[in-house]
Amino acid sequence: MQEYKNITVIGMGKSGLSAVRLLKLLDKNIWAINQGSVEQWGSHEILKDLNQSHLVAQDDPKAIEIVNQSDLIILSPGIPRDIDLLKNCQAPIWCEIELAWQYCDAPVMGLTGTNGKTTTVSFLEECFKHEGKPYFVGGNIGTPFCDYIYQRKTGEIDQAWGIILELSSFQLESIQDFKPKIASILNITFSHGERYNLLSDYANAKREIFKNMDESDFSFWPVGLWDELGLKAPEHQSFEEIHFDKIETVKSYLENLFDLTGLKIYGEHNLKNIYMAFKMWDKFGGSKEAFQQAINSFNAVEYRLQFLGEIEGVKVFNDAKSTNWEATETAIRGVRDLGPITLILGGQRRGEGDDRFDILEKYKSHIQKVLLIGEAGEFLYPLMKDQFPCEYVETIQGVKDYSAKELREGVLLFSPAFPSFDQFRNYIERGKSFTELFID
Repeated sequence: MQEYKNITVIGMGKSGLSAVRLLKLLDKNIWAINQGSVEQWGSHEILKDLNQSHLVAQDDPKAIEIVNQSDLIILSPGIPRDIDLLKNCQAPIWCEIELAWQYCDAPVMGLTGTNGKTTTVSFLEECFKHEGKPYFVGGNIGTPFCDYIYQRKTGEIDQAWGIILELSSFQLESIQDFKPKIASILNITFSHGERYNLLSDYANAKREIFKNMDESDFSFWPVGLWDELGLKAPEHQSFEEIHFDKIETVKSYLENLFDLTGLKIYGEHNLKNIYMAFKMWDKFGGSKEAFQQAINSFNAVEYRLQFLGEIEGVKVFNDAKSTNWEATETAIRGVRDLGPITLILGGQRRGEGDDRFDILEKYKSHIQKVLLIGEAGEFLYPLMKDQFPCEYVETIQGVKDYSAKELREGVLLFSPAFPSFDQFRNYIERGKSFTELFID
């Protein structure tokens, strides 16, 4: 990092601000670029003592000059690498994960995949808690990796025994030297059609997690994954292919090692998540005792097939984190044995794969009604109405009104399959709004 003195951070979201804070501590010459005029950025304590001339709007002509004179770019994951601003950039382009990695002092477990990442990482966090040793959990799950480095350098926290990072394809596009001790891919199905035209593009971004690993490290991925994707398997590392294909085998394996009667999360997919978590935990050197305690204490991740309770005879599940069809299919499989399902779908359209509701065909006997909301719901209604009993209710308040009048049994499953940005700032606000409607 010594050779990088003039550093530009693009995107003043949570990861960008964390990167700026660390770079200030490292005494770097920093420029911050963000969408909108500087006055619209909001009040961020981290930016207050920066040279005000170093705060630049993304569409300001000066921004291109700044980028082209920088030694290093830190790019927020939500911003594509092919934006015009970076067209002639010669400097390395990193994500905040890579910046933190340059100063990391503890072994890292990295996990990626299309669905199940947050649940698996959160379960591993529960294991760390019960192990009773210092740890850090972050990345795409919400806490920037740079926060750990900042706190270590300021003496606020002790060195971690282990670090667990949830990693998105957007983050993995912009790593250079990042090298986890243990890395896993849970699954890969098409997602982020707004960023990737092909499944192979998306999958190649995911497999970047392995690119710097060697025989001293260890990787896990589902058996047959690379053949299914038509990609070459990663090389120069030790690995195990995980057999997810038979859920009975997964369950039997776990039951031979642990008492699962205290498990509070639903669905076959969550058994797979726990299975992967154990494989990583065991290889990392964690104790079986801590893992058992995690099984007994872990509650579902908020807004990921979260059981809100039985309300007037209806079992209500909040899966607001679902932003793709596969996540919704997984949720349906998790609750299909609990009664007829009223499924809530919709959100912001992506433009690619929006009409893939044929994925629901095999669950037709389990779905008694589809309630459609938002931009995607309005798009889907004329396409779905002849194949599924459905109704466009526009908002989650419309869902509440419908359920109060019509539902007296079965399952109400909010698993929207689309991003939240048409009606909400993010999936967390969407999930919170849904919960507040049904839980006073």
